Amino acid sequence: MLRGSDIVGAATAEAQGAFRILVVEDAVHDAGPLIRQLQAAGLTAIFRQVASQAGLRGAMAEFAPDIVLSSMDLPGLQGTRVLDIVRSLQPALPFIYVADLLAEEAAVATLQRGADDYIIRQQTARLPAAVMRAIGDARQRRDRSRVESELMRAQRLESLSMLAAGL
Repeated sequence: MLRGSDIVGAATAEAQGAFRILVVEDAVHDAGPLIRQLQAAGLTAIFRQVASQAGLRGAMAEFAPDIVLSSMDLPGLQGTRVLDIVRSLQPALPFIYVADLLAEEAAVATLQRGADDYIIRQQTARLPAAVMRAIGDARQRRDRSRVESELMRAQRLESLSMLAAGL
């Protein structure tokens, strides 16, 4: 399995604010091309690969990924279960399915279940753009939520100060 410490320059990448990408894949030969595609596109990232439910739960807590890339079919762990686990632990975390072949109905079903995108393993050219878009969208949602919370807090404080002033 690939681990953050296995990636050359991981400490340097982390210091530069690299993305943390969790790859849920049972075989290095399947994860490797995805990682190489992202690196070739110039994406600065630290990768961690897991292949089990226990590994997934541990990596979600310890590795704190910015995005999850998951195979649809893992021995003993279906891709839909991976999405359910990720959503239960971090509902807003970007999630992209990677599938060998995906029928249109299955693709729509993955998006309806809450995946941000899906990539066909044999057609990974759009993977870097999909990862950047999913991470960017998640950051925008998080920032918007933070601003809305701050606005509501400011409005509550204003209301309290008006009440205290007797207005």
